[in-house]
Amino acid sequence: MLVFRLVTLPVSDGNAEEVALYHKWLEVFQSGSFPVGDETWQYPPGMSLALLAPVLLPVLTYQHAFYVTAFLVDAAVFAALWRTGRQPGRSMMGAWVWTIGVPLLGSMPYARLDMTVTGICVAALLWLPTRPRVGGALVGVGATMKLWPVLVLLGVGPGGTMRTVWARALGAAVALTLMLAAVLPGAWSFLSGQRARGLQIESFGALPFHVARHFGWPGQVELAYGAMQFTGPYAELVAYALPALSVFALGGLVLLRWHLPRSFFTGAAPSVLGLAAVLVCIFTSRVFSPQFMLWAVGLLAVGTTWRSSGLRTTARLVLAACGFTLVIYPFTYFDVMASTWSAIITLAVRDALLVTAAVHLLRTLRTAARAAGDQSAEASGLVPRPQSAEETDEVVATR
Repeated sequence: MLVFRLVTLPVSDGNAEEVALYHKWLEVFQSGSFPVGDETWQYPPGMSLALLAPVLLPVLTYQHAFYVTAFLVDAAVFAALWRTGRQPGRSMMGAWVWTIGVPLLGSMPYARLDMTVTGICVAALLWLPTRPRVGGALVGVGATMKLWPVLVLLGVGPGGTMRTVWARALGAAVALTLMLAAVLPGAWSFLSGQRARGLQIESFGALPFHVARHFGWPGQVELAYGAMQFTGPYAELVAYALPALSVFALGGLVLLRWHLPRSFFTGAAPSVLGLAAVLVCIFTSRVFSPQFMLWAVGLLAVGTTWRSSGLRTTARLVLAACGFTLVIYPFTYFDVMASTWSAIITLAVRDALLVTAAVHLLRTLRTAARAAGDQSAEASGLVPRPQSAEETDEVVATR
């Protein structure tokens, strides 16, 4: 109702402008090339397929076809979560997380490419436990659109299954990328598309600069790479430092993953570890677009279909953060640009909710890893186990 203007908001949601940009990119594709030289194009080559999908609905304008395509993906994800939740040992909470989480982000999910990517990732996660080859291939397809779906592979258990899934994901990604690169020149332009991006005003790293503006920091807000970002003293330094911090944080998560016991790697593990990795990437990214929250909602929706996932508390915190994200964009975005105290408080609350969700999740992973380490040490004799009374008497008699 919002995207078709049956219900209007008191503020601009930017949906029409966003889809108009997608339509412009589509025209470039149809001319026989990727949008080389366009600073707003920052996607791997597979995203061209998401832009082409609305063309399959020729009766509608591109804008309306895009909204309908997003709705169909939304409906398919809901149906899959509903069907999964009705199976023995599963939960309907996943369907509820999706049902609540998407509207909490407003109309934005229907006017962004991330709905398609999230839908593919949800399908991959639902297939991985029973058909790992299919699930792995879908992860590879999703990674050619946006890189984050590959993070769910952290949760694939060790052994033959892991090798199979990684091989299928890599094979699908390479095959699709090479095919698109052969058809359209400029497929690799996205690799340098974000090299000079600055610190987006909604990112975690931007919060101190919002506060600093009230105490004399001379920085400004300007439009670049399709987003509003800070320019001024130290902003560029933070923008360059955050990608390095992302690599360091993901390295720590990978190290933690290798200390988890085999028993941890159930069907829920890809969602749990994928969510942990996505949250870490959001914290350490110089960009925090509102559609990033849709990634977390999709991972949580699949994870909470497993009763044993332990994601219920995390889901509540992330859903609350979705509500504050809607307040930030579009309702008070001009306040965020002006760094008003009300906008700073809203940003701080959203950030605090996401940090709390991530800390809760990471503590759960760390506890599982520590328990596995203690059991391993005990089995190897590094940790003495308590002796029974009979064993103690035998030792004394021997001495």
